[in-house]
Amino acid sequence: MYRRYGGGAASVLAMPFAAGCEMICHASDAEEEDRLFLRWAVMYQEVMGFEEFRAELSAESGTKEAGDGRSAAEILEGVKGIIG
Repeated sequence: MYRRYGGGAASVLAMPFAAGCEMICHASDAEEEDRLFLRWAVMYQEVMGFEEFRAELSAESGTKEAGDGRSAAEILEGVKGIIG
C-alpha cells in the first residue's frame, strides 16, 4: 500500500474502518495485478495473451488445496503444546 500511495497512505489509514479496508484491498488487488502483468510480459508475452495467462493461473490456483495433511486433533495437540 505504501508503494502505491506513498505519502497518501496516512490518509488511507485515517479513513473510517470499512472504507480504509476497502481501499487497502483495492491497493492489494492492483499490486497483484501489476506483478502478474510483469510476470506475463517477461516470460509469456510471445506465447499467450494476458487474459489467457491470468485465466490459466486462476484455474491452477483453484485446484490446489492449502494444508499440511494433519487432522484437527493433531493440530490441536500442537497448539496445546505451544500455549502450554
